[in-house]
Amino acid sequence: MKKNSNQSAKIVLCIIALVVVALVFNVVFLGVTGKHLVSGNDIKDYAKNRGGGQKVETLQAKRGTIYSSDNEVIASDVKKYKLYAVLSKTRLTADKKPAYVVDKKETAKKLAPIIKMDEDKILERLNKDTYQVEFGSYGNNLSALVKDKIDALNLPGLEFTELTSRNYRYGDFASYEVGYAQVLTEELESKTTQSIVGQMGIEKTYNDELTGTNGQKIYLADNNNYILPNGIISETAPVAGNDVYLTIDTDIQTEMDLQMKKLVEAQKADKATCAIMEAKTGRILAVTNYPSFDPNKRDMKNYVDLFLNEAVEPGSVFKAFVYANALNDGRLNLKSTYPSGKFVYDKKLKPIGDWNDAQGWGTISYEKGFYYSSNTAICNMLTKITDKESLLQDYEDLGFFKAGEVDGLPTGSGVAGYKNNDGRLVEYLTTGYGQGSTFTGLQLMRGYSAFANDGKMVEPYLVEKVVNSETKENVYQAKTQYSKQIYSTSTVKKMRDLLSGVINLKGSTGYPYHMDDIRLIGKTGTGQVAKDGRYRSNYYTNSFVGLAPYDDPEVVIVLWYQSYAGSAVNSAKVVNGVVRAALNKINEQPVKKVETSTFVLDSYLNQSVDFAKKILTSHQLSPLTIGDGKTVIDQYPKAKTELSSKSRVFLQTNGTNITMPSMEGWSRKEAEAFASMANIDLKFEGVGSIYKQSVTKGTKLKDNQKVTVYAK
Repeated sequence: MKKNSNQSAKIVLCIIALVVVALVFNVVFLGVTGKHLVSGNDIKDYAKNRGGGQKVETLQAKRGTIYSSDNEVIASDVKKYKLYAVLSKTRLTADKKPAYVVDKKETAKKLAPIIKMDEDKILERLNKDTYQVEFGSYGNNLSALVKDKIDALNLPGLEFTELTSRNYRYGDFASYEVGYAQVLTEELESKTTQSIVGQMGIEKTYNDELTGTNGQKIYLADNNNYILPNGIISETAPVAGNDVYLTIDTDIQTEMDLQMKKLVEAQKADKATCAIMEAKTGRILAVTNYPSFDPNKRDMKNYVDLFLNEAVEPGSVFKAFVYANALNDGRLNLKSTYPSGKFVYDKKLKPIGDWNDAQGWGTISYEKGFYYSSNTAICNMLTKITDKESLLQDYEDLGFFKAGEVDGLPTGSGVAGYKNNDGRLVEYLTTGYGQGSTFTGLQLMRGYSAFANDGKMVEPYLVEKVVNSETKENVYQAKTQYSKQIYSTSTVKKMRDLLSGVINLKGSTGYPYHMDDIRLIGKTGTGQVAKDGRYRSNYYTNSFVGLAPYDDPEVVIVLWYQSYAGSAVNSAKVVNGVVRAALNKINEQPVKKVETSTFVLDSYLNQSVDFAKKILTSHQLSPLTIGDGKTVIDQYPKAKTELSSKSRVFLQTNGTNITMPSMEGWSRKEAEAFASMANIDLKFEGVGSIYKQSVTKGTKLKDNQKVTVYAK
């Protein structure tokens, strides 16, 4: 018995030894391969997928908002939601309740009217043998309001992925300068991350400033990777990006867009651009390019910023710099005369002629030559009066034929045709009247600013400041920059007189631009357009550069468009309207600055009017109801719009009894929003804030009733 007992003990010891050896070998095998010896399961992947008892959630940082100079939101983040349905019965909540679609017919029936998808098609998807399904375009880009409606159904298995995208409130609004940002997806350590990255314009050049720092939450999780109740281990809050404030004013920009759209349609223009700048500071107040695009849709037909980069032969607007040089050097007497009509620079070649079929105006003074936009005046000056080296130095000092940048946005250089002409005289002459060499709208506007700043140019800019979105402290503040002195005070005075004559003397080429209330000064131009080395027949660049008012210019405006038909009358409508709007804005009486807060509007559709008004007033907004109904059926501005305190919010109700409000102090945008909701025919006279209306406050309005408002 003792012998048998010893044998049994030996057997047990051997078994234990084998088990220990197997365990040790399995540990070694696991360490080397990452797999379990017996089952073959990848333990590393299991641990990774399981999360090691923890689940990490990235807290997306808000991208900074882009504002206009009048504190309107131009670009901001907006949250959208993607709907999906979990079908696998393995998906349970922490307390073992179904987290999958239980009643598929009921789910399809209740979901269909909310996402506007056919009930049978929803049911077809819900009957698939898969872990989860999505709903295509019907379930994508859902608003918070739609998500709330779906959540209110209390149906298990319906879940959402939150997506943050970039929204451009005004759509096509200085689009090439504002640019756009989009959501980019990146795979990092087997995890998919998404971030909004600037791709064009200020969104791109100020991407680092606009981009925030993401935070994260770490949770305790069970074996199914579900978060345990009260399972937050740690949390790092995200830090929002900085806000960028542009120099662009929404009222001036809106007026420019409206006028330029009319011009492009009337002239059937292929390309057009316009910009206006504060003459003393360099702040660009508005800029428009056609064709343009909506950053929300990114429907670009042309990728070139016409104002900053498209160099054209603008025609006679360039003559101002030839005259200014000769006056500054003391070489030109404006009263001295020359023979207009034709100028022979080479007996073997066709002479250069004036624009009126080379007829000219006989022997006239150089002063009248400027008013009549005479090409032969320039040719006579360049060959008999001007110091060539001095003029070419002016071209250099004025920044022509040089590339550069505005707030990181690249700017075009243009081409100096006379530099590569094998010593021929013709390109030097034609450059003097804006042909044979090319210039950008930015260069012309900057050059003309010297006539507003005692002979010094001002450098244009688009970004006014960058502000920490949390502390509200300035991270960056733009400063006005001037060039060296290019022209003397007396030269500037003479040039203003010449530019005034072009616009304000009957018979001058620019008289269609004359304004009775503002003394506008400037120069017109018409340049031929080259294609494939030859000038196109009857196809021109029509241009204008001007300043206002004459005695102390506050704004500089530049405009050009290309078409088969030019019209000074239609161009003047753009210039006059935009100049008037800009001067009205600049000369507004200063008001006491007060601290303002911002609020992001929710959707109040189908909410009671009383509830919506209560929410809005609690956030220092001014609600205005349209109609005597009890339920909100439309609103302006739309949901997700960020507003500053005291802003107006229009609530259209389901009532038909609409009365006329007082529109005093309203903007054009507000008046047009009210007119659309109240179904009235609104006529707008003037530019700026409304000060008078044709229908008195409290009048009951009829459908399509005509109402005229007056602004200044």
